[in-house]
Amino acid sequence: MLRSLLPAAVVALAAAGTLACRRAALPEVERAGRDAAAGRRIFERRCVSCHNANGDGKTTVAARFPYANLVDGRWRSDGSLAAIERQVRVGRDPMPPFQEKLTGEEIRQVATYVLTLSRGKTAAPAGGSAAP
Repeated sequence: MLRSLLPAAVVALAAAGTLACRRAALPEVERAGRDAAAGRRIFERRCVSCHNANGDGKTTVAARFPYANLVDGRWRSDGSLAAIERQVRVGRDPMPPFQEKLTGEEIRQVATYVLTLSRGKTAAPAGGSAAP
Protein backbone atom coordinates (compact mmCIF):
# COMPACT_ATOMS: atom_id res chain seq x y z
CA MET A 1 0.00 0.00 0.00
CA LEU A 2 2.87 2.36 0.77
CA ARG A 3 4.24 1.81 -2.73
CA SER A 4 0.96 2.83 -4.32
CA LEU A 5 0.85 6.10 -2.35
CA LEU A 6 4.48 6.99 -3.03
CA PRO A 7 4.03 8.35 -6.61
CA ALA A 8 1.03 10.45 -5.55
CA ALA A 9 2.96 11.82 -2.56
CA VAL A 10 5.95 12.73 -4.74
CA VAL A 11 3.70 14.56 -7.21
CA ALA A 12 1.94 16.40 -4.37
CA LEU A 13 5.26 17.44 -2.80
CA ALA A 14 6.61 18.60 -6.16
CA ALA A 15 3.47 20.66 -6.80
CA ALA A 16 3.62 22.19 -3.33
CA GLY A 17 7.29 23.02 -3.81
CA THR A 18 6.59 24.64 -7.16
CA LEU A 19 3.83 26.78 -5.69
CA ALA A 20 5.99 27.79 -2.73
CA CYS A 21 8.80 28.91 -5.03
CA ARG A 22 6.55 30.82 -7.38
CA ARG A 23 7.10 34.55 -7.21
CA ALA A 24 4.16 36.79 -6.60
CA ALA A 25 3.02 38.57 -9.73
CA LEU A 26 4.34 42.07 -10.04
CA PRO A 27 1.67 44.71 -9.74
CA GLU A 28 0.69 46.06 -13.12
CA VAL A 29 0.62 49.77 -13.66
CA GLU A 30 -2.51 51.02 -15.33
CA ARG A 31 -2.06 51.35 -19.11
CA ALA A 32 -2.77 55.08 -19.08
CA GLY A 33 -0.03 55.54 -16.48
CA ARG A 34 2.46 53.61 -18.62
CA ASP A 35 1.39 55.53 -21.72
CA ALA A 36 1.74 58.88 -19.94
CA ALA A 37 5.23 57.97 -18.69
CA ALA A 38 6.32 56.91 -22.17
CA GLY A 39 4.59 59.95 -23.67
CA ARG A 40 6.47 62.23 -21.31
CA ARG A 41 9.79 60.90 -22.59
CA ILE A 42 8.67 61.44 -26.19
CA PHE A 43 7.37 64.92 -25.34
CA GLU A 44 10.72 65.82 -23.77
CA ARG A 45 12.54 64.77 -26.97
CA ARG A 46 10.13 66.08 -29.61
CA CYS A 47 7.81 68.75 -28.25
CA VAL A 48 9.57 71.04 -25.77
CA SER A 49 11.04 73.36 -28.42
CA CYS A 50 7.52 74.65 -29.10
CA HIS A 51 5.46 73.66 -26.07
CA ASN A 52 8.12 74.18 -23.34
CA ALA A 53 9.14 71.58 -20.78
CA ASN A 54 6.08 72.26 -18.63
CA GLY A 55 3.70 72.50 -21.61
CA ASP A 56 2.82 76.19 -21.21
CA GLY A 57 3.93 77.06 -24.77
CA LYS A 58 6.02 80.01 -23.64
CA THR A 59 8.91 79.54 -26.04
CA THR A 60 10.56 81.75 -28.60
CA VAL A 61 9.20 79.50 -31.33
CA ALA A 62 5.55 79.30 -30.32
CA ALA A 63 4.68 81.92 -27.69
CA ARG A 64 2.50 83.84 -30.18
CA PHE A 65 0.30 80.83 -30.92
CA PRO A 66 -2.54 80.43 -28.40
CA TYR A 67 -2.87 76.67 -28.82
CA ALA A 68 0.80 76.04 -28.03
CA ASN A 69 -0.20 76.23 -24.36
CA LEU A 70 -1.16 72.68 -23.35
CA VAL A 71 -1.84 73.34 -19.68
CA ASP A 72 -4.65 75.89 -19.88
CA GLY A 73 -7.27 73.43 -21.19
CA ARG A 74 -8.05 75.50 -24.31
CA TRP A 75 -8.01 73.38 -27.45
CA ARG A 76 -8.58 73.87 -31.17
CA SER A 77 -10.79 70.81 -30.95
CA ASP A 78 -12.81 69.14 -28.22
CA GLY A 79 -9.66 68.21 -26.24
CA SER A 80 -10.37 64.49 -26.34
CA LEU A 81 -7.61 61.91 -26.58
CA ALA A 82 -8.67 61.10 -30.16
CA ALA A 83 -8.58 64.78 -31.18
CA ILE A 84 -5.14 65.29 -29.64
CA GLU A 85 -3.86 62.15 -31.36
CA ARG A 86 -5.20 63.47 -34.68
CA GLN A 87 -3.52 66.85 -34.10
CA VAL A 88 -0.18 65.17 -33.41
CA ARG A 89 -0.57 62.80 -36.35
CA VAL A 90 -1.61 65.23 -39.10
CA GLY A 91 -0.60 68.58 -37.60
CA ARG A 92 -2.30 71.87 -38.28
CA ASP A 93 -0.62 75.13 -39.09
CA PRO A 94 1.75 75.95 -37.45
CA MET A 95 2.17 72.48 -35.89
CA PRO A 96 3.91 70.00 -38.19
CA PRO A 97 2.58 66.46 -38.67
CA PHE A 98 4.31 63.69 -36.77
CA GLN A 99 2.81 60.67 -38.55
CA GLU A 100 6.10 60.08 -40.37
CA LYS A 101 8.22 60.74 -37.26
CA LEU A 102 6.38 58.75 -34.58
CA THR A 103 4.64 55.39 -34.54
CA GLY A 104 0.91 55.15 -33.86
CA GLU A 105 1.68 53.91 -30.34
CA GLU A 106 4.05 56.82 -29.69
CA ILE A 107 1.41 59.28 -30.89
CA ARG A 108 -1.13 57.73 -28.49
CA GLN A 109 1.39 57.89 -25.66
CA VAL A 110 2.29 61.54 -26.19
CA ALA A 111 -1.40 62.46 -26.49
CA THR A 112 -2.05 60.70 -23.19
CA TYR A 113 0.75 62.71 -21.59
CA VAL A 114 -0.58 65.97 -23.05
CA LEU A 115 -3.95 65.24 -21.40
CA THR A 116 -2.21 64.85 -18.04
CA LEU A 117 -0.56 68.24 -18.55
CA SER A 118 -3.90 69.93 -19.16
CA ARG A 119 -5.43 68.24 -16.15
CA GLY A 120 -2.52 69.07 -13.87
CA LYS A 121 -1.90 65.41 -13.08
CA THR A 122 1.81 65.35 -13.66
CA ALA A 123 4.87 66.96 -12.21
CA ALA A 124 6.82 69.26 -14.45
CA PRO A 125 9.74 67.69 -16.32
CA ALA A 126 13.19 68.45 -14.98
CA GLY A 127 14.10 72.06 -15.55
CA GLY A 128 10.50 73.21 -16.05
CA SER A 129 8.11 74.89 -13.71
CA ALA A 130 5.01 73.23 -12.39
CA ALA A 131 1.86 73.39 -14.45
CA PRO A 132 -0.77 75.79 -13.08
